[in-house]
Amino acid sequence: MTAETTAPAPAAAPPSLSRRLWVFGGILLGMLLSTLDQSVVAAALPSVVHDVGGLEHFAWVFTGYGLTLSITTIVGGKLGDLFGHRLVYLGGVVVFIAGSMLCGLAGNMSQLIAFRVIQGIGGGALVVASFSLIGQLFEPAERAKYAGYSTSVFAVASVAGPLVGGAVTDAIGWRWVFYVNLPLGLVTLAVVAFLLPTAATRGRPKIDYPGAALLAALSVCVALLAGRVGSLDAVLSTRGIALIAAIVVLIPAWIVVERRAAEPMIPLSLFGNSTFVLSNTITMLAGFAILATVNFLPLFLQAASGASAVTSGLLLIPMMFGLLVASTLVGRRIAETRKYRWFPVASMAVAALASYLLSTMDADTPWPLVVVYSVLLGVGSGLSMQVFMVAVQGCAPPAQIGAVTATVTYARLVGASFGISAFGAVFSARLAIELPRHVPGDSARSMTNLTADALDKLPENLRQGFTEAYADSLGTVFFVAVPVLLLALVLSLAMRDRALGE
Repeated sequence: MTAETTAPAPAAAPPSLSRRLWVFGGILLGMLLSTLDQSVVAAALPSVVHDVGGLEHFAWVFTGYGLTLSITTIVGGKLGDLFGHRLVYLGGVVVFIAGSMLCGLAGNMSQLIAFRVIQGIGGGALVVASFSLIGQLFEPAERAKYAGYSTSVFAVASVAGPLVGGAVTDAIGWRWVFYVNLPLGLVTLAVVAFLLPTAATRGRPKIDYPGAALLAALSVCVALLAGRVGSLDAVLSTRGIALIAAIVVLIPAWIVVERRAAEPMIPLSLFGNSTFVLSNTITMLAGFAILATVNFLPLFLQAASGASAVTSGLLLIPMMFGLLVASTLVGRRIAETRKYRWFPVASMAVAALASYLLSTMDADTPWPLVVVYSVLLGVGSGLSMQVFMVAVQGCAPPAQIGAVTATVTYARLVGASFGISAFGAVFSARLAIELPRHVPGDSARSMTNLTADALDKLPENLRQGFTEAYADSLGTVFFVAVPVLLLALVLSLAMRDRALGE
């Protein structure tokens, strides 16, 4: 059975730009629900643990959500190609709303983790269908502009999440962090359901169940291994070696299955396209270096600079503003010129410079200078954040737009997972060296995880020692991102300057 007989007909564009913009607004709201959920829940977690217990398992509140989100991203992209991205989007919203309601009703940590898995299934389908629908709603050159606008969702989620989560938890309780998704989800459900036409399918699509199962198993193994790369002992343990062995077996098994599948989850022919391969590789490297660096910036501000949690969040707002402005301007420029090649090059160069500058900071670096460096990092990220999505959508036929969109999203998630774990290992190893150098006696062994409040209560000599140790350790972490971004820069130079829409 060929793709022409199984793929849905491209969705007919709504008759007017205003209607498309209404649909686009609904899509953005749905994306906000999924992306905001992680940071909002993080702020509420102390209250959750206090209420339902399960401190030893709390990490799975995030791991369960992130793992199922990454798996569903790949599967949801292909299902959208087969049955229509509108259907996948609406299904994702329904599942996400149901998961949110159940999370709010959770009576213990095990239930919360299980319900977060349901949320992750809905969130993954929602995100990949959102970007796929943008690809269907707008012409190739326009996609960059609207994809640029969509990055505002990630900027808002990163900044507003901890603030909103803390405020809602303090005001009406942690359960409302989940309940608030219900009315917002219903709004986006109504907008997209009523304003976006249904894509008519042709034939009877064949779902690649074996390919999906192998890809899910591979994703689980990769995610679990990513959590272990922070410790060499953990990687070389029996379980770590078993995970590596499973990955080595699953990859060729998946390739064999995909070669025989009528409708493979990810068509192997895509790997013969240099734009597809380079876009995914660079996206993974950028996720590894940039997203992991962003993850450690609050720790620097709090442990090395003495900022409170709220203050560190406010100090990072300019970084997200830099990302938003850069992404918006790049989107408009691509829409005008229909070309994108040099933006990834500039992106990796600026991000590498920013990472180097961040690595030069110490405990006495003034906050305004930290803000300047972080804004530069935000600009570097924004210069290419939507470019790779637009590039792969432009190099694939309409029947594969969901598959290529899913791979870029998945590559970013995998890169970030490995980056955060690897950076954590570098930080821990360096801190073990720096603490004895800066902090006398047994104090270095008794305090290895400080908050701003705890630092303020220390004697001046100890406080200064701890902040210097943390600053020096995090400087090494930020420097690790530089060679990774330089490699991404070299790969960016190899991308073709493909004209969109031609």
